[in-house]
Amino acid sequence: MKTKITAILFLLLFCEQLSAQEFAEFTTDTTRIHDNMRERVAKEVWYINGQEMHYNGQVIKIKPDPKKFDTIIYHRQNSKKYDTVICNITAANKYTLIYNECCGFFNVRSKTTNINESVLFQIKNNHEKTLYLGTTGMTGILVNENNTQAIYDECSSAMSPSGNFINFSQVRTCQDFDYDNIDCNGMVCLWKEGGVRFDDEEYEYKVIKSEMGFLWLGLNDFPLVVTYDASEKRITFE
Repeated sequence: MKTKITAILFLLLFCEQLSAQEFAEFTTDTTRIHDNMRERVAKEVWYINGQEMHYNGQVIKIKPDPKKFDTIIYHRQNSKKYDTVICNITAANKYTLIYNECCGFFNVRSKTTNINESVLFQIKNNHEKTLYLGTTGMTGILVNENNTQAIYDECSSAMSPSGNFINFSQVRTCQDFDYDNIDCNGMVCLWKEGGVRFDDEEYEYKVIKSEMGFLWLGLNDFPLVVTYDASEKRITFE
């Protein structure tokens, strides 16, 4: 009888551990939220693949699926709209969302994986040699068919939260940047071989056509790969 009970307990423990390995876990860190902030910060909410989460330390579990992208709907305090954040939960890692005092968003940390927020922009069949710019946050790269470097937002502030708006656009290079000129008012730090060269980092441009743009949150140890097929006018992600 004792042997049967031991076997059952072992089986239950094994099933619990197996179940834990099948799900990614998300929780929040409230240590930076002081008493005078709690009421307004409590208004912030996430819906991670539809599951609701607040700054209260609760844990939600998400089934990883490397073959599909996931959504986080985020409502920040004092905002009338919701942000739609795209991510890819590929493995059963553990993530902590941390309040960002500076910039009205949040930070993400993980003790089970190294988070890589870089983006690799690729292009193929660009027979007309059209000029394309891929950007993540305040950093961009002129994309050609030889590009193999993933870039990250090297020009953002140290206080900036996790996540960046990434964009892929057909552009025209501008000679003189002018905030009042609606025909030429885009500027990023330009990523060249090995990174941004801060003695010549500003790239000024006009967007001819934006092919895609969305808010991206890196959760894995590898970059997001964005590939644009210029002949088919089609973008794929992996």
